[in-house]
Amino acid sequence: MDGFTYGRTKFSPTIIYALVCGFLTAISLWMSYHGISDWSFRMQKGFWNLMGFFSLLFTIGSVLLWFLKKKIIREKQRVPGSLAWVNGSTIKGLREAHVTLGWLAFTFGLGHSAFYLVNLPSRMNNVFSGIVALIGMILVLLTGIMYKHKMISMRTCRMSHRVISCIFGLLILAHI
Repeated sequence: MDGFTYGRTKFSPTIIYALVCGFLTAISLWMSYHGISDWSFRMQKGFWNLMGFFSLLFTIGSVLLWFLKKKIIREKQRVPGSLAWVNGSTIKGLREAHVTLGWLAFTFGLGHSAFYLVNLPSRMNNVFSGIVALIGMILVLLTGIMYKHKMISMRTCRMSHRVISCIFGLLILAHI
């Protein structure tokens, strides 16, 4: 079974990731709407901005893991016998870590977005760019799910995931 398994489970990692993401998003929406007791609005805003920052860090980490995996594969193909410590488990582990960091980035980004959608600020420019970036992140996630579960052609999924990811990176830069 793909993914990290703890004991026997009949759920795929995608289902588990989606359930955890949904649960944390529900908590984020509740906290955004009701506020965190004993915290000023400014302190809450700082907390949710920190969630956006963590989302950015997880996104960067996910991309770096993908580049590292590609570099290792190319080096092994270029010089057979090099990187003797690298085997299929290493590559699979990097792929799973890439997916996990992607889900974490999505979850934290969704929490950040929830706060600003519930508590609309006076400057709407960042809200509009954030909504567009959130849509981009959702598209990256959906193409990743389609790629993992082979819902459409692998080549189409892989290319669309890469192209949308690059566009998403530009949207994040516009948002920041």
